[in-house]
Amino acid sequence: MKKQIVWLASYPKSGNTWFRSFLTALLNEKEVDLNKMATDSSFSDKNYVESILDLNSDYLNPVQIEQFKRIAFNHLSASSSKQLYIKIHDAFTFSPTDNAPLIPEKPTKLAIYIIRNPLDVALSLANHFGERVEKSIKKYIINPKGGMATIQNSTNNQFFQPFGTWSMHVESWLTAPTFPVHFMRYEDMKEKPYETFKAAIQAIGLEFNDKQLAFAIEETKFEKLQKKELEHGFKEKLLPSSNFFFKGQVGRWKEELSNEQIEKIREINKPMMQKFGYW
Repeated sequence: MKKQIVWLASYPKSGNTWFRSFLTALLNEKEVDLNKMATDSSFSDKNYVESILDLNSDYLNPVQIEQFKRIAFNHLSASSSKQLYIKIHDAFTFSPTDNAPLIPEKPTKLAIYIIRNPLDVALSLANHFGERVEKSIKKYIINPKGGMATIQNSTNNQFFQPFGTWSMHVESWLTAPTFPVHFMRYEDMKEKPYETFKAAIQAIGLEFNDKQLAFAIEETKFEKLQKKELEHGFKEKLLPSSNFFFKGQVGRWKEELSNEQIEKIREINKPMMQKFGYW
């Protein structure tokens, strides 16, 4: 089977959209339109899976959804003449029915996993969902059963996405896949963008010169993406009243989280925070 899929994986609000914007600028070699990314939808997009298989998934049970998603992405890879970049926020988990990975491995070339300090992620999640920070910490960052959408199928446009705690999510992508996974830290994307983005595109196998790489990095600086959202909108944001590209800072948690909130996050997520230099 052709391995055409590159997963663009992350815990939510970790820089996935930034990296997809960068890829868009790099592949198209022109100014980025946030609402016309050069990447190929997401693993959780019901409409996308339905369009591949020409079916209505609203009446499928969870086991059928697992099977049809595997079929859809296997078919997508086999029938594609180009490399595919699929956004994914799911943890790398296994089916309770057949113990196979929920994310199909046969059509996968590799994954790029974007990781960000969970102390900053908590603040960004709260803005994204319009929730208090304390609720975002309890509901997502430290929740072993954390996820997005509902486990029961419904008529909304997203399949259920399992997260687990932040540390569980990171560890799942670090240890479980049989395909290569390239990790890139959000903080390094900010502090040393040239080296960090170059390493990622080399892992993917893309060939671009320094001038093209510099253009894509410059075109997708946070301030520019923020300005584009304000001028043209961004279809992926959840709340009309808040910005998707909100602050994008490193280390906000030092000023905005309480000592109690910091300790809650650290207590549950210590293993992966230590491994990736967030301790």
